[in-house]
Amino acid sequence: MTFNRVRWMGRVVLFGLLALLTVTSVGAQSSPSDIFVSEEAGDEGDIFESLQGFSGYGASLGTIRFYGSDAVDGAKTRFLLQGNYRYRFNEDWIGTGDFGFGWNSFEARGDTVLTVNFGALGAMRQFSGFQGLDWRAGGGFGLYRWNYKFNGKTLQDGGTGHHFYRGFVPGVILALEAEKRITQHVTLTGSAQNHYIFSGDDKFDFLFDQNLKAYAFRLGIHFHFSPYEGILWEQEEDQGLTLDSGQSGS
Repeated sequence: MTFNRVRWMGRVVLFGLLALLTVTSVGAQSSPSDIFVSEEAGDEGDIFESLQGFSGYGASLGTIRFYGSDAVDGAKTRFLLQGNYRYRFNEDWIGTGDFGFGWNSFEARGDTVLTVNFGALGAMRQFSGFQGLDWRAGGGFGLYRWNYKFNGKTLQDGGTGHHFYRGFVPGVILALEAEKRITQHVTLTGSAQNHYIFSGDDKFDFLFDQNLKAYAFRLGIHFHFSPYEGILWEQEEDQGLTLDSGQSGS
């Protein structure tokens, strides 16, 4: 028997022993006879408890663009900032409160801007849970303070009345929203809104004799708390394991 044949047979025996040890070890670990482990707290994933009866406060940032009137031809999309209130009547209906500020500038009009401050109350209803998001549609009614300014000063109508281009008028909001719960009490929202502002007035001889419209897109975050339990801070759940022998493990 040559040296190479002996070395080859030694390798075969070595690999066989290693395989036997591996199988024996796996079998011993997979079939314990004295200890059974049970997890009392399973993985809930993205399933959260209901927020019915909770109210929520948050903020959102987005963009707004005025349209639908000769007065806003050439408007350039600018920022929209909103504070948001929500109340959860049940799993389908929520009450909403939006309070915000937005503005547009204009091409070829220098430092001329149109600003709007508003507050609106409304309701939204969930109609789908597509892609793990809560999809809602709804609307509301509000009050708008609009102001057409140049260099920070309100412009005046060029007609005989010389009325200032500003007003405090009612309006309507229609909205479509998608909401994602990221923790038990925190949600993220993305929404598209259409604002209809009753700014048209026959007292103006030029501009703003038609109602304003605006579309807006925004992203927001909301924190919810229970009116009965107060503010509930997020806490990590105990994911410990319990052994049948009464000992605790991790």
